[in-house]
Amino acid sequence: MFGEMALTAQQLEGAYAQAMEPSEVSTMLREDLERLILEKPEVGLQITRLLSERLRRYETRLEDITLKDIHSRLASIILLLIESEGVRTTTGYRIPAHYTHQRLGTMIGANREAVTRAFGLLQDEGVVELRRRLIYVKNIEALRQAAGYREEEEERIP
Repeated sequence: MFGEMALTAQQLEGAYAQAMEPSEVSTMLREDLERLILEKPEVGLQITRLLSERLRRYETRLEDITLKDIHSRLASIILLLIESEGVRTTTGYRIPAHYTHQRLGTMIGANREAVTRAFGLLQDEGVVELRRRLIYVKNIEALRQAAGYREEEEERIP
């Protein structure tokens, strides 16, 4: 879901989305969405869940950027990527989309070189590996520890 700020009467000026794969886009007027929510409250509940989850992720990322070192921030963003798009494999998890070190750096507020060093550390620790330009997580518990998560925060990823 993109452009939900129109629901809260905020402006969409400067907001954009870029498709990473072939996609279908649908639009809905605010009035139509409000009518749908009134007719089918479960739609409103699902939107609330989606926005709450998105807010949680943004809060986590903001906390990471302000409180954690690059190694921990990289581990944390890899956990978020696994949570949102990861695929379970026989040996752990795989992130099916290609993320360059530059793109990961943008996501965690670090330069490409720092991400390369941090990724190398995670590889040396046996936590992740890079195969065919895709990230594989071999040890999810070690990744959680590297991210600095406490036990009560570990229940998100199956």
